[in-house]
Amino acid sequence: MNNEKVIKSIANTLISQYGDDAETVAMLRASEFAATFNNDEWIKWEKIISEIQNIDKSPILDS
Repeated sequence: MNNEKVIKSIANTLISQYGDDAETVAMLRASEFAATFNNDEWIKWEKIISEIQNIDKSPILDS
């Protein structure tokens, strides 16, 4: 599974689990990794936050 698919999968999972709070949860995770200077994980979670924001702006409508 490539990195972009992983990011989208995590973002969708967070939205499914936490709804409107998904972005907040992702921000908390990002801040944990930033505080420990784990740059790779911090960047990954920043990308997840961005993906959550993109999904929120243009949701896919399923019937």
